[in-house]
Amino acid sequence: MTHTRTLLTALAIFLVAGNLVIDRWPDTLYHGDSCFYYMHVVSAFVHGDVGDYDKTITTLREVNPSSADPREDIYGVRLTEKGRRYIKYTLGVPLLETPFFFLGHLYAKASPEYEANGWTRPYAASVGFAIVCYVILAFYLLIKPLKRYFSDRVVTITCIALAAATNLFYHTNYVTMSHGFLFFLHTWLLHATVRFWESPKATRALLLGAVVGLIALTRVPEIVVALVPVVWGVYDGKTLIGRLDFIKQNFLLLAPAVVGFGLVFSLQIAYWYYVSGQLIFNPYEGEGFDFLKPRIWQAFFYFNNGWLIYTPIMFFALGGLFVLGRYAKGWLLPILVFTVLNTWIHYSYYVYSYFPGLGQRPMVDAYPYLAFGLAAGFAGLSGSKRWKWLPVVATVLFAALNIFQTWQSREGYIWTERHNRAFYVASFGKLSNSINALRAYHTNSLQPDEGKLVLIDTLASDDFEDVARYGPTVSKDHSLSGQFAYHDPQEFQNLSEHLPLPASAAGEYLKVGVQGYLAEGTPYPNRDALLTLVAEIYDENGSKQFTRRIPISAFIGNEDGNIWSLGKQGVWGEAAFYVHLPGSLREGWYAKTFLHNWPQQDVWVDDYRAILYRKE
Repeated sequence: MTHTRTLLTALAIFLVAGNLVIDRWPDTLYHGDSCFYYMHVVSAFVHGDVGDYDKTITTLREVNPSSADPREDIYGVRLTEKGRRYIKYTLGVPLLETPFFFLGHLYAKASPEYEANGWTRPYAASVGFAIVCYVILAFYLLIKPLKRYFSDRVVTITCIALAAATNLFYHTNYVTMSHGFLFFLHTWLLHATVRFWESPKATRALLLGAVVGLIALTRVPEIVVALVPVVWGVYDGKTLIGRLDFIKQNFLLLAPAVVGFGLVFSLQIAYWYYVSGQLIFNPYEGEGFDFLKPRIWQAFFYFNNGWLIYTPIMFFALGGLFVLGRYAKGWLLPILVFTVLNTWIHYSYYVYSYFPGLGQRPMVDAYPYLAFGLAAGFAGLSGSKRWKWLPVVATVLFAALNIFQTWQSREGYIWTERHNRAFYVASFGKLSNSINALRAYHTNSLQPDEGKLVLIDTLASDDFEDVARYGPTVSKDHSLSGQFAYHDPQEFQNLSEHLPLPASAAGEYLKVGVQGYLAEGTPYPNRDALLTLVAEIYDENGSKQFTRRIPISAFIGNEDGNIWSLGKQGVWGEAAFYVHLPGSLREGWYAKTFLHNWPQQDVWVDDYRAILYRKE
């Protein structure tokens, strides 16, 4: 008991401190999924406008004018055929947030400083700590079953690894989404499952059904977790036959489980019926699944939020599943059943990168199960004279990496769901942005140290002074050199249609760049709809080898290389990148460079250059 209390206290201090240091709680409820979940609570208990949400949204934007209007978001508040608005996010998170909402509500009503409208600072403070409290409670429920099978040392390392070295830390402190809550709910289900099989009775079956209902109410596809209590403890033919016999003899225990599930999930059905007139309603219309093509490899190993890229400590958990039978035979099947089904379902979804996440956020839901694999992996290594140091060292190193990358996310230095390999390498361990990292972010190619390059030759240049060539696509309104700059919203403009690359350029660097200008007052478009500068490399047979591109405006006035910038108005700035020419380059290879303006962004362009460099 002393060990449990000490470990739980340490975890609580760490998570609360993390929440305070990350310091996202004053703002997180006002944006994105966090806002949509919480709108259910404010609408139900403050403004009473469920199915309309006008008062709720109006007060949101009065308190925080920077909040987007959810009625203008195609993934936000939508209309049903019945004419009522609905929030697509289900009611599990709002239900769990409700006790914390009332704490904030009582404070706001008693305080002359804050309006009790659901959105002021007392609510943000109270609800902002909800996940921390639930995650601490989850560890309280998780430690006891872990200690049945593993030593105090292994349990300690396992819990610290989960709290500090996985993206559970991010989802406890950085955003208020469903996954920290689900970590608690799945842990509660495991606790209730163990208790049920210790002494099967109707009240415990009722609780099992209710917890499964809460999980489904929080994330509907995870209803597959209902299989976990059914197969828990089954690990061979004999235990399977015993379980089937138990089900036959105690079939009536299913009734309280169904009642428990129904009592909870009926809240969601009632909401769907109220807003749509349908008992079963698909709030995610247009966001489908393809169960024949799950993208699990991409979800685990791609740099845009790949689970094992950003949470490498879980390699030990996956490896530990192979030896879990040595320690806890009855746990392997339920862990595999949920983890495999949950993974297959979530990565059959139309997107697999799951913004935001610092790695895959749906996998956080499986951490209570994978905790046993992690503990088994650590236990196996701890029993080895040669490798017993590895669990502690790995936990310390990966915890440091995870906390540091969470800080990088907070500062805007990384944006994991849009990462690529080159940007990951360029930003790894960095304490600031840089132009080279920004170039890597957009081109998916590592950029050379410009201080170590030697000029070979200027292969092409254009100041857009040739009015005969460009005609009305050049303008005198703004120019950097000469009288004219290119300014035309047409989709495509060649810069160098066929730029020969000398065979001696193999392995060298081609810098392609222009100067760009945004006029004062120019509306900023969506960051995915920007004029781009493109370079394509072709071999001697005219076969395209690869393409590199950057959005021009993202570089204007962005000397620090901020990946969030869409450009500074009223100044000229260089937008350029390096193309590392392959060692296989031969005579006859050429480059094609052009402007691609499919979104018709309003940008002036001047001083195009294509320059060949060699590394010192």
